[in-house]
Amino acid sequence: MAAMALRLTLQDSASLDAFAAELAAGPTATAVLQRRCGDVPVRAEVDRTVTVAPNAEQRAKLKVGVDDAVGYRRVRLVCGDRLLSVAENWFVPDRLTPEMQRMLAETDRPYGAVIAALSPRRLPIASVRLWNGEGAAPEAVLRIEALVETGEGLPLALVSETYQRDVLETR
Repeated sequence: MAAMALRLTLQDSASLDAFAAELAAGPTATAVLQRRCGDVPVRAEVDRTVTVAPNAEQRAKLKVGVDDAVGYRRVRLVCGDRLLSVAENWFVPDRLTPEMQRMLAETDRPYGAVIAALSPRRLPIASVRLWNGEGAAPEAVLRIEALVETGEGLPLALVSETYQRDVLETR
């Protein structure tokens, strides 16, 4: 029984490494998560009661001035009943179409799905593995910070994502 538990733990650890590599190479977290969820759509449970203003460093990464509008979304990305990620997203609304802005304000579509037409790409800033692969995986297993840009390199969003152990389960 202990050997089985160890093997599952090692498989989960390898799965986390593979997932982190997928995120680093993927255009958006939404695209990577959707591949893992198959036919079950990834949706964003948006907390519209919270607003966090960007700090000077975040504004610099987004290449916006102190007077430029920056939107904020705090979401839980879910697939069916599985919590995959808790994320914060600072984005530049003026770099999105009016329809994209409306969808972010009014729907549960994930940011990556909303901006897909802009051919986005992720530029990793930081990655912190929150689980060393020993013992059972904790609730939070990986924290990522990334800049999301258009295909032409214009910053669209700065994201801070904390991936949950349910992301290790694939369908």
